[in-house]
Amino acid sequence: MLFEMNFQVDHLDRALTAARRAIEKPAPLMDSIGESLLRVNKDRHSAGLAPDGSKWKPLSPLTIGSAILKAQGGAYTKDGKLRQTMSLSVARKVQAKRTRILHASGDMLKSFHYRAVGNSVTLGFDGSRESDLAAWHHSGTKPYEISPKKAKALSFAGLMVKRVHHPGLPARRLVGLPVSDRQLISEVTHDYLTVILNRVR
Repeated sequence: MLFEMNFQVDHLDRALTAARRAIEKPAPLMDSIGESLLRVNKDRHSAGLAPDGSKWKPLSPLTIGSAILKAQGGAYTKDGKLRQTMSLSVARKVQAKRTRILHASGDMLKSFHYRAVGNSVTLGFDGSRESDLAAWHHSGTKPYEISPKKAKALSFAGLMVKRVHHPGLPARRLVGLPVSDRQLISEVTHDYLTVILNRVR
């Protein structure tokens, strides 16, 4: 007995052609990957987490104290006298707000973006100031000295000083490509190609 089976490969040809075109011109896929990576990195940033999931080092008490003093008009009156009273309610509000690390103004995170060119995606920060800040926070810094540029002294943590010896910024990793992000890239790619192939009839 003879069995004969005929296979129509037209649909397979169309599917392979569609997949090949999607791979040859990957701009929409790269945009999808960029959007997804930007979102998860911003979420980690808002949560104060490094790409590996570890928590960023908390702000120093001096940093929080300086923010509280600044919110209350500084530690000194206009005539140079030390303020004797502080508002506890203002201090609590500032402290609650400052628990969000690296988010004093939000400018650095606003400058965070992705760029998809050809078959690559780059995550980075726009603007020279924001890029510098991001680099310092990402890698940390060595101890450094802060001196006044125009005034005779600096107001720091409630003190008037001629210079501040900063201990350096701790490294707080901003970007990376952990296993979870690689998995995300695979899922986005799979979903994108599935949509392409589902259009083939």
